[in-house]
Amino acid sequence: MAVDPARLPARGGGPLLHPRIAPLWLRPWFDASALRFITHLHLPASRAWSRALEADGDAAAFAEALGLARVPGPLTRRALVATALAGRAHARAAAAWEAALFGPSAPDPAEAVRAEFARRRAAEAMMVKQGRFLPLIVGGGVEPVGWDIRAQAEMRARHAARLEGPAFPAPARGEIRRSHVVMGPDGPQYGLRVRAPSRLLEVEAWAHVYEPDGVENPATLVILHGICMEMEFWSDQFDPIPRLAGRGLRVVRVEGPWHGRRRQAGRYGGEPILARGPMGMVELLEAWVAEVALWIDWARRAGSGPVALSGISLGALASQLAISAARDWPRDMRPDAALLVVTTGDVGAILTDSALPRHLGLAPRIAEAGWTGEVLAPWLALAEPGPEPAVAPEDIVMLLGEVDTVAPH
Repeated sequence: MAVDPARLPARGGGPLLHPRIAPLWLRPWFDASALRFITHLHLPASRAWSRALEADGDAAAFAEALGLARVPGPLTRRALVATALAGRAHARAAAAWEAALFGPSAPDPAEAVRAEFARRRAAEAMMVKQGRFLPLIVGGGVEPVGWDIRAQAEMRARHAARLEGPAFPAPARGEIRRSHVVMGPDGPQYGLRVRAPSRLLEVEAWAHVYEPDGVENPATLVILHGICMEMEFWSDQFDPIPRLAGRGLRVVRVEGPWHGRRRQAGRYGGEPILARGPMGMVELLEAWVAEVALWIDWARRAGSGPVALSGISLGALASQLAISAARDWPRDMRPDAALLVVTTGDVGAILTDSALPRHLGLAPRIAEAGWTGEVLAPWLALAEPGPEPAVAPEDIVMLLGEVDTVAPH
């Protein structure tokens, strides 16, 4: 089959996601093994990687950032250099991609595809450098999270007024900029960017849109990812979401606060949510729920088809809050339906009893900072959905796990 240089090639869902293969390994035993790998290896390696990007090859600065007793040996030094070079290469590719796709004139279709490919390759080449730090991690001594538990006084100063309501007001509409088009296997793709509406984030919010070929006014799915998931920085080979465009859906895959292009310097994607304790969760949700309103509003203006909101895990929790808050939003900011995958209505339990915080040792740290159950209780109003959603109950679908220990339903 000839390859069209002006269209991104189709990618499969990966053999492990085949309907006949996936049921053999997507079992509770895999969840337990994966969780241990994530908390004991992946997150510590991600933390080392993010500090390595910030250190830019300086071994002494790297050791100080991680609180290591001594400067690392030759193997880690080589990882530091490789990570620094990959970070610089990604910065160049991202700048070239932005110049081509957000520039004043549309690039040649083949040039747009080349820029998109170069960005993806450079991003993935940078991300895989996390694995170079596993030898350092296996030796122990690197925490999975750089803890920065925020005190109750800071929470009160920033968020007490929200307890009087509304906790999630409709945001002001900002100018959403759209990139030029890259042709994908199922239709046009493009990026969206807008100034983040939250007063806490001095950055832009981003989304990647997948359009179906030849469908007028398609239904739109706005989808939110889980914690530490950065799909814009990895190959989409194992990601089934973009292929929904081939089923006739417009997909708006958003990039959450503190993830991907919005990652804080010296932090891996999603780390501040964990590191700041209860305030990390509260501020993530405040920022993301406001952005959801803008993406739904954009979808309404892009056509007359219905709009659904979906999320997985942390993204599902943000979606729940959005469909609750949307009762007080303008009609154009409310979704018509919702799909919530592995979510919960009990955020207090997530912070204290969920398997992920338990493996990370979050509960004793927030307790030491004075966050007892009694102190935490009033603030859960800023993290848990209300009883009356803006979406009709028959239009809300949930996928929950009976033996899920991360987001117990």
